[in-house]
Amino acid sequence: MCGDALAFWTTQSYFHSTMSDRRLQILDAAATLIAERGYTSTSVDDVIRGAKLSGKSHFYHYFRSKEELGYEVLNRQFERFAERGLAILREPMIDPLERLALFIDAVVALQAERGGRGGSPFGNLAAELADAHEGFRIRIEAVFERWASQIRSLLWEARPQLNDDVDAVRLSRFIIATLEGAVLMTRVKRDLGVLEGIAIDLKRFIGTHVRDGGAVVALHG
Repeated sequence: MCGDALAFWTTQSYFHSTMSDRRLQILDAAATLIAERGYTSTSVDDVIRGAKLSGKSHFYHYFRSKEELGYEVLNRQFERFAERGLAILREPMIDPLERLALFIDAVVALQAERGGRGGSPFGNLAAELADAHEGFRIRIEAVFERWASQIRSLLWEARPQLNDDVDAVRLSRFIIATLEGAVLMTRVKRDLGVLEGIAIDLKRFIGTHVRDGGAVVALHG
């Protein structure tokens, strides 16, 4: 490759990297504001100040609208959750039910890092927008379905260890609903012990669906 061409591609690579970094900075600033105030009460001007942008033209260079920003914040939040939490559900070297117990522990640990504040970004947006904004409702539904599908796959993998009458679809939804509710209660009470206790009870409940008393799940109780 000649020198001019190499310089061109190096410049282009730097440009796109800078664009990507700036875009992520805006998404992270918006995510923080939305967690604190809600989507409706977070304005484009708030995001501009939070991300230290030069003005609205700078914002609209990266996002066509506040709505597009909100959709991408939701997607980024789920991708980060998938990296930090859901990845363990697919770890092939660990027993499936052990993975499920570790995942529940990971949810507790994540909330502990935040001091029980902030709640779940998915539950927060669902409570605020599921009835008011169809676009967000559809996307939040997809987030929960992706989460549930990961748990269902694990439960199917653990089928030899489970009782014959276990409904993987219903149990996966129950696990998510329990964790989301526990995170909400923890946020309201500002007491991580609420989530820790519910996590123990959830693992015990899962254990009732396992042959021979669910010893694997109970290990983490």
